[in-house]
Amino acid sequence: MKRDTDNARGGGIPSWRLGRRAMLGAVAGLTAPALASAQSFPERSLRMIMPYTPGGATDSVARLVAQRMSESLQQQVVVENRSGAGGTLGTGEAARATPDGYTIAFGNISTLVLNTLLYRRLPYDPMRDMLPLALIAYVPNVLVVGKDVPVTNLAELIAYIKAKPGEYNYGSAGNGTIMHLASMLFQQLTGTEMSHVPYRGSIPALQDVIAGRLLMMIDNVPGPLGLIQGGALKALAVTSEQRVSVLPDVPTVAEAGLPFFSHQSWFGLCTQKDVPAPIRARLEAAALEAVRHPATQQRLRDLGTIPAPKDAGEFGDFWRAEMTFWRPVAASSQIVLD
Repeated sequence: MKRDTDNARGGGIPSWRLGRRAMLGAVAGLTAPALASAQSFPERSLRMIMPYTPGGATDSVARLVAQRMSESLQQQVVVENRSGAGGTLGTGEAARATPDGYTIAFGNISTLVLNTLLYRRLPYDPMRDMLPLALIAYVPNVLVVGKDVPVTNLAELIAYIKAKPGEYNYGSAGNGTIMHLASMLFQQLTGTEMSHVPYRGSIPALQDVIAGRLLMMIDNVPGPLGLIQGGALKALAVTSEQRVSVLPDVPTVAEAGLPFFSHQSWFGLCTQKDVPAPIRARLEAAALEAVRHPATQQRLRDLGTIPAPKDAGEFGDFWRAEMTFWRPVAASSQIVLD
């Protein structure tokens, strides 16, 4: 299941070169008023649509990047929370916005990949309606259990579950989320059997892991980080290929004996497909400058994420590779969402 996203481009002309050629062609084809508009962009504040509720780790990352982009663009980038329906409402609103560059979509693996694979009907098609601007960060997942569960590592947990197949529950932040699919993949790879309990977000699910009503949960590192550090939860493994700086003593899944379970969530920025290429280039440059800022990178690490500034071409290649990786997992899950 492990994939080499760095080689996702394949042969021929690199996609980023094709993107730059298309951009140059678009510039050449602009009328004088349109070119003047692109050169003066932005002339007013922009909005970044964040398709989840305020206050969580995802929202914190969005606001951090928006603040730095405001400095680069010399116009305020305002984060607007448009939550609901697993992120589809806000992402759909961003996809349908006027393609003038003043609306940016804050996306992640769910809104840009998993929802496309799982929802029967979506108000948007990210591959058709949107274009990548920049990848922001990888977000490792972590497998946690309650502090009283009598296991100390991943191998012991697998044996514990196998001793009573079907008797234990695991939680997620909702049907079709990365936590849900990752847990299903875990069961497929380990030959274990548990029941899924979906929640409206990670916090109530984590509370039930602490209370013993759930055996385990796989969640983005930023969510349970404080509970792990405070001793309420035990972290058995992180799903990234390297250990996470904020959890230095927690092994990777490969180190814990499950090498094919490496995966991670991620955050990225997109815009509508018809935004003029010069304006997209301006936004891309501002986003990359924001993520490469030393203070931004340190704050991202403090939140438990891994800074990953990738330009539009690299992000597009990575995005397509993620589609390829998760498509068979989604198909085997037989999850269909409305």
